[in-house]
Amino acid sequence: MLKDIGLTDKEAKTYLAILELGSSTIKPIALRAGVKRTSIYNFIDHLVELGLISQAEIRGRTHYKAEPPEKLLDIQNRRLRTLEHSMPQFLSLYNDMGSKPRISYFEGPEQVRNLANEGLNCKDEILYIWPGPELTEITGGKRFWNEFSLRRIEKNIGVKLVRFQGKDSLWDASASGLEYLRETRWAPKELENTVDMGVAIYDNGKVGLFAPDRDSYGILIESQSYERTMRMLFNFLWIASKAAKPGEG
Repeated sequence: MLKDIGLTDKEAKTYLAILELGSSTIKPIALRAGVKRTSIYNFIDHLVELGLISQAEIRGRTHYKAEPPEKLLDIQNRRLRTLEHSMPQFLSLYNDMGSKPRISYFEGPEQVRNLANEGLNCKDEILYIWPGPELTEITGGKRFWNEFSLRRIEKNIGVKLVRFQGKDSLWDASASGLEYLRETRWAPKELENTVDMGVAIYDNGKVGLFAPDRDSYGILIESQSYERTMRMLFNFLWIASKAAKPGEG
């Protein structure tokens, strides 16, 4: 408990020894505490500074005396008041950090799958722009996405998905329909060769970017403003795209 309020191990042992002895010179204190007499001077002054013990000269020798244990409460209360006084500065720093986006990098298939699984942390909906089969493969292939879809449906997380029909990748649970909680639209044909990266817009203020390069990688951007901007751009593409029929895709 004494170490929890900031005393070192030797300071705690020394304080307890003085508390038991009441008033004593250094030698009995060192013996009772089990610390070397030569080293006790290195930290006993800190106990005096904290107000836990006091010192007095008696017949030319320094005696140390324990103050009432309620001093321990005084130390904690002082620290609490200091923390409360400093809280506005801490909150100011916290707010500043909160306004800056956090960017995480994911390299290789295993890490990219972790990025894909971020979708399971959504509240209600994921928005996807999915350019082709290469992206399906770097995120774990059809088996991964079948399992992901089942877990997503269990969590009642819906999907709006813009895909490119000319270079699409199908899997068992990839179809559009209410039973899959998935609504798919086909992007305009003229855009098929203009989009290389996959985009996942999560409703928890995050956006995932997936690159189907030879060395697959992903990027997660945590920013409410970035997520809102990407959502707006997605909606423009959504409006320009053709709705898939139920069961299609």
